[in-house]
Parts: sequence; C-alpha cells; structure tokens
Amino acid sequence: MKNTLKAYIAYGDHLTTLLFLVLLAGGAVMVRSATFGTKFAPLAERQTTWCVVAIAAYVLATLVPYEVWIEYSYILYGLCIVVLLGVMIFGHSVAGSRSWFVLGPVGFQPSELAKVAAALAGAGYIKDLSHKVIGIKEFSILTGIIALPMLLTLLQPDFGTATTFLPMILAAFYLSRMGLSQILKWAALAAALGGVVFVLGWFTFFKPYQKERVLTFLNPASDTRGAGYQVHQARIAVGSGELTGKGLYSGTQNRLNFLPAPHTDFIFGVICEETGFLGAVALLAIFFALLGRFLSTLLVARDMEGRFLVLCAFSVILYHLFINVGMVIGLVPTTGIPLPFLSYGGSSLVGLSLFVGLAANVRAHRFVR
Repeated sequence: MKNTLKAYIAYGDHLTTLLFLVLLAGGAVMVRSATFGTKFAPLAERQTTWCVVAIAAYVLATLVPYEVWIEYSYILYGLCIVVLLGVMIFGHSVAGSRSWFVLGPVGFQPSELAKVAAALAGAGYIKDLSHKVIGIKEFSILTGIIALPMLLTLLQPDFGTATTFLPMILAAFYLSRMGLSQILKWAALAAALGGVVFVLGWFTFFKPYQKERVLTFLNPASDTRGAGYQVHQARIAVGSGELTGKGLYSGTQNRLNFLPAPHTDFIFGVICEETGFLGAVALLAIFFALLGRFLSTLLVARDMEGRFLVLCAFSVILYHLFINVGMVIGLVPTTGIPLPFLSYGGSSLVGLSLFVGLAANVRAHRFVR
C-alpha cells in the first residue's frame, strides 16, 4: 500500500482529482442552498455523507490498478445483472419505476453501478482480444455487453437512466476499425431501432407524464401551468440570475417553491439564479476542463482497454451534462437525468465518481509496462 501511495504521488492524475473535488464541493454547497429553509433541508446533510462515500469510491477506483478491476470485471458485471433482475421483483417503486432498493432512510439505484460494471466488462472483453482489432463482430459483442443492463433498466421501466448507457456504445464505435460506410449503416440501424423502441414505448410502457413531456417539448408554450411548468419555471430561474446572480440561499424560484425539484433534476436552474451567468460559465468551464483532461488521458493511455474506460467516462459524463443543461433551458425533453456531481442523490454520485477514478487510474498507470 505504501508503494501504491508513492506511485500515485509521483504519477497520479492530480488535476483530475482537484477538478473532481471542486465539483463535489460545489454540489454539496448548491444542494444545501437549494434546500435551505424548505422541507428538504435535511437532505443537505445526507448529501454531504454521500460526498464522503463518493470520495472513498474515487480513491478505491484510482488506487487499485485498473488491470485488477478488469480482471474481476465479469464477476462484477454478473452481480449487477442479478441485482438488476432482483430490483424488478423486490425493488421499491419511485415515480412508476421499480428501480430502487430502499434500506431504511437510504435508497440506492443499482443501474448506476451497472454502467460502471458494463464499461469494465467491455474493457475485459477488449483485453482478451488477441488481435486487438474491433470489427463488426467485436463491436456487436461489446454492444451486447452494454445493451443487456440497459434493457433491464428499460424494463423497470426507467427510460431516462437507460439512455445513459448509449454513450458507451459510441465509445466502442470510436475504437472500432470499421469504415465510414459501415459506421453509417450501423448508425442508421441504431436510429431505426431507436425509432421503433420509441413508438412501441409510446403505445406500451411510456407513462402519461412522459408523453406530456415530449409533447410539451415540441410545443413549450402549450401548457406552462401543467406538463411544461417545470421547464417554464427553470427558464425563469436561469434568466433572473442575470450576470452575477442573487447570491447563495437567495434564489426566489426555489425558495418560494416555484421551481420543482430544485435540488435534483433542475439544480442548474438554481445555480444560474444564485450565481448568475458568470457562475454558470465557471461551472461549465470546470466540466470542460475535466472532459478535456479525459481526452488528454486518451492520448497517453498504454492499452486499448484503458482507452475504452476513459472514453466511457468521457461520454457518460458529457451525456449527463448535455441532457441536464439542455433540459433546464428547454433544448431537450425533461428526462430526469441528474447534473453530474451537483444534483442530489447518492447512486449517480458514486457511479460517476467510479468512472472519474478509473479514468485517473488509466493516466496514473500510463508508464507501467
């Protein structure tokens, strides 16, 4: 352990660690501000506890060599599949989705860890390839590894979380040696399948509120007091912050209960209202610095499985960021996907912390042979 710590001090990804801690601290502050003086105030202390757990997860993912994680990846993947099956039977239903295990005051969403397990299993499959070339066959198997937990998440049904597995398939695309024509064919097939799933979902498992979100996205002004209320109020919060914001604990949209879910899905609206345009730009700059660090790590990673893990971390966090911010400002339909490290919740926080830790792990071992 002593040698591991020395190696981390010498070669560790300290910039990623710093950016991660800044985002984590910012999330704890904003959740406290968003819940201050409301019935959700006790959640601020719980989020602080989850931050400690997230730091522990990050340290574990960083210090244990990623080769060891990959070695046991199939076991972790199998356990996650079993848990995903179990949650559909014994899980707790939230907003119509049986996707949570609840033990006393603590709830946990297994699908968030399943994303990390799927990325590790995909890396394990790549490591076992003798020729280290991802063609159509290899890409199909990688897609199947990722698609299985995604399908189980979709059956809960949790459409929003299920879509967060898709960026990892794009990561496999990036590493593949397929030609442009093949990639376009696969993309067209994926788009067609996505359309079929959407149509089937519309007439089968989509909930009424999910349909309303889509219709409201297509016509935002149609129901600003009903299905479009959340996005309408979020836009007001974003605009009312102006340049420098109203100050922490001073946002009127969440303080007067105009903005629903201010500490979860719509916390970016609170950030914009309380810290203004400058605060929102600073936050996005930190995110882009972290994502840029991932791309830098991608160039120095010593093997393909390491590059795949970094790409998964990059694509999943970028997807969360784009969808959540786009949702708040009305560019995409409301899906319930949290803002990474900022939204309240332990499951997503721990899962994303593991992703960042694994990416830092790949960079720390770039010189190991």
